[in-house]
Amino acid sequence: MLDAFAIATMLCALTPAVLFCVNLRRYRLPQAAGDLRLPAISVLIPARNEEGGIEAAVASVLASVGVEFEVVVMDDASTDCTATIVTAMARSDARVRLVHAPPSPAGWIGKQHACWMLAHEARH
Repeated sequence: MLDAFAIATMLCALTPAVLFCVNLRRYRLPQAAGDLRLPAISVLIPARNEEGGIEAAVASVLASVGVEFEVVVMDDASTDCTATIVTAMARSDARVRLVHAPPSPAGWIGKQHACWMLAHEARH
C-alpha cells in the first residue's frame, strides 16, 4: 500500500516537472527593444457617473509606452460630467475616443451591455 502511494505521489510531482521542461524548450527570449513589434490594443472603459476617477483612469493608460493603443470610453448614460471630461481628453489626444451607449435591451444589465458594445467599438 505504501509503495502504491509513493508511486502515485511521484507521478503527481512528475507532471508539473514535465510541463516545465516542455515549456522551457518553447520559451523564447524577448527581442531587442527596438525590434519588438507588439500588437496594437484597445483599452475599453465602460463608465457611468465616473467623474471622480475617469480622468486618472484614462491618463494612466495614456502614460503607457512601447505599444500602439486606443482608449475607448463608453459613457453609459452618465448624469455627471464624465462625458465632458473624456471629450476634453479626446480633443487633446487622438488615442482617446468617447462613445455613448445605446439603451440596454430587455434582459441586459447596464455594465454587461456597455462592455458588449465596447467590444464592437474596438479597432484593435
